[in-house]
Amino acid sequence: MIEKVFRGLAVQSEKRPVLVILIILAVTVLAVAGMGRMKSEYSYKAMLPKDLESVRTLEEAEDLFGGTNEEQVMLEGDVLRGEVLRRVVGYKSFMREKSDVWETFATDIITPMDGMTYFTDVGGGNYQPTDQLLLDRLGDLNDEQLTSQVKLNIEAAAQRAKALGLPGSGIRGISQDQTAMLITARVNPAIDTMEQIKLVEPFENYTREYFGDLSDIKLYISGNASLSRDANQRTMKETRLLFSIALAFILLVLFLTFRRLSDVLLTITVIIVTIIWVMGLSGWVGFPFTYQSTGIMPLLMGIDIAYAIHVMSRYYEERRFGNDPYASSTRAVVTTGVAVFLTAATTAFGFASFSISDMPPIVQFGILCVAGVMFSFLLAVTLLPAAIVLRDRSPRAQEKWARKNRGRVEKAGETLLDRTLAQIAVLSEHHRLTVGIVTLLILAACVVLSFNISTEADLSKMMGSDTPSMRASELINRYFGGQNVGYALVKGDILQPENLEAMLRYEDRISSSGLYDEHGDPLIERGRVISIADVVRGAGQGTIPSTKQEVVSMLMKMRNGSGGSGMPLISEDGQTAIISVRVSRGSQSDMENIARIMREAGREVTADNPSLRMTYSGLPVLMSDLLASIVPTQLKTSGLALLLCALIVMLVFRSVFLGLAATSVVFLGIALEIGALAVLGWSLDFMTVMISSLVIGAGIDFGIHVTHRFREEWCAGVEVDEAIRRTVGHVGKALLAAAVTTAGAFTIIALSDMPPLRRFGGITALSLAFALMASLLVLPSILAWYAGWMERRNRGCRA
Repeated sequence: MIEKVFRGLAVQSEKRPVLVILIILAVTVLAVAGMGRMKSEYSYKAMLPKDLESVRTLEEAEDLFGGTNEEQVMLEGDVLRGEVLRRVVGYKSFMREKSDVWETFATDIITPMDGMTYFTDVGGGNYQPTDQLLLDRLGDLNDEQLTSQVKLNIEAAAQRAKALGLPGSGIRGISQDQTAMLITARVNPAIDTMEQIKLVEPFENYTREYFGDLSDIKLYISGNASLSRDANQRTMKETRLLFSIALAFILLVLFLTFRRLSDVLLTITVIIVTIIWVMGLSGWVGFPFTYQSTGIMPLLMGIDIAYAIHVMSRYYEERRFGNDPYASSTRAVVTTGVAVFLTAATTAFGFASFSISDMPPIVQFGILCVAGVMFSFLLAVTLLPAAIVLRDRSPRAQEKWARKNRGRVEKAGETLLDRTLAQIAVLSEHHRLTVGIVTLLILAACVVLSFNISTEADLSKMMGSDTPSMRASELINRYFGGQNVGYALVKGDILQPENLEAMLRYEDRISSSGLYDEHGDPLIERGRVISIADVVRGAGQGTIPSTKQEVVSMLMKMRNGSGGSGMPLISEDGQTAIISVRVSRGSQSDMENIARIMREAGREVTADNPSLRMTYSGLPVLMSDLLASIVPTQLKTSGLALLLCALIVMLVFRSVFLGLAATSVVFLGIALEIGALAVLGWSLDFMTVMISSLVIGAGIDFGIHVTHRFREEWCAGVEVDEAIRRTVGHVGKALLAAAVTTAGAFTIIALSDMPPLRRFGGITALSLAFALMASLLVLPSILAWYAGWMERRNRGCRA
């Protein structure tokens, strides 16, 4: 049945090559249009399943409070100078005039001066606060008076904090040494990452234009949008560079293989068209370009080249036997196509295991890889033969071929490499007990080492510390502490005094855990936690009113309901409040501890106040959830990949033992991958979590080819030793070439400047090399033992 299908494809490619090429060209044009629809996404939200509590809470916070997505503008220098202060006040009005930024990108601008009070001189150098806002009296003040008013507000804020027993010495957004000021722009939560990347550019340009002429003032801009922009630029730059290097590597391999420029061009065309189709499919189905997407192109290049090489090599083999281009192309597809289809199917099954991951980008990665494998196989048995026939069918081309190959005899002798590989395999087979003991010891060592592997989920590691936004972020954190937000959404009748008190207990609880970060600072500082309860207590001079009516009356009199946090702290219906916790982006354990502290404190508070319900999100919570999903993803996807590949190989060989034997090479490859991660001190992260399934999908071919050829030789009556020698002598070089091309493509990824990509490429290349070594050193011993066991029981070969 399968052979009939391939014969039909071959006949169409042979008889109607122009039509086949035109159809493929039309699909390619459609794919190019799909590539234009691709978007980028680098957020934690995109990495986690939508039904996760932290993701649902994030979306709810965006709906109710506009989310916590911010761009931060920091001024450094003599920021309390009157000229600077007036410019800060006018910044919001300036941005309101920019229709391409205001509301589309920035929905609000919050400055430290927004809630400042006007102080009046009561005589004797004494000043008292009034009910007026400082901004309302701005026109009545000269620069010196304005600076004095700001300093009075800073002093009053420090006194209020001291009276409440809170750390802090001034106004939020003005550094303690009064040499830096932080302005926050709230980003429209309705726009996706691609729109943020596009719109942050004019936002930055306008900001630099507005503040650029202030003498002795340095300007720094950072935030989620600018970080995403820099990440996108860096990732795309890395992708283009890695693709170019991988392409050059593949071209070299093809030229060394065929020594004919047109063969190189035809084969690389198949690979490039495959990648265009995959990227186009990604655009049409709405899969965003993520960090994981950077691995797709080198992966497909490494895998696809093997399919094209097999078909092209068989075509030349048939030509040398005297067949014309038409018969040769048909024969190549019918014979090689079936074998390649089986390896493509097992590879696709390996990648299909990603579909059960809890991480959407990995699910999407798996779908695109499956599509890429199928596309490359289809093009290898349609586009490549059609192009070959068009090139070689003319009488002049056939005459040239005949003249060049006249008198040439097809050589079937083994090369030095073939003989060397065969001798190594036979030697290992003769010492199968030693091989078995060494293999078991290595497996045991890998199991022990696996307990030392850490996990990492910090997406900022993909950006690099040298990007402008990361440098600005580090400087902002130095002046104002961590600006990464974790938060709890509190549901209930928020303005009831007892509920406000419960929120304060929660804030005190999370900021008194006694845990410190890697720099010796408290994980959560009380002065960096704020809620509507803090605003009410501050307005009440350190106490919460006794009735809800008093609380509402107090809030009605206040003009700034954000408490200087830059966001509303209570929903319009009064049934949901947000407790904002600003933290530094610390180590993995720091983020996990913060998330744990927030959740444990919430359980305690809600247990005492059953009318309240709390959910959690923000950077530390999302990072913690991502960390928690990495190991399960690794176990589930690799386990399913092993099971699927083992089943399909069992069906192909009609033998449970031979199926398990062929699969053993990737099992050993995975074990050694884990050992290599531990020895190198590399973490299991959102990139390396995919390696096991990749190795299964790409490395299972090694085991299939060795097992299939050994069974063929043994069942033909060849003695076991000779069957091993012939097996490795015939397929060893092909496996080595396939491993070099596939592992080579991943080695190129290891050249990346991004640590997660570097680890991903390096470990995948090593794992594929381990799988190859297992297929040439360990698998022959297993097969020889199996054959000897069968012969001793007079059961013989089961073909």
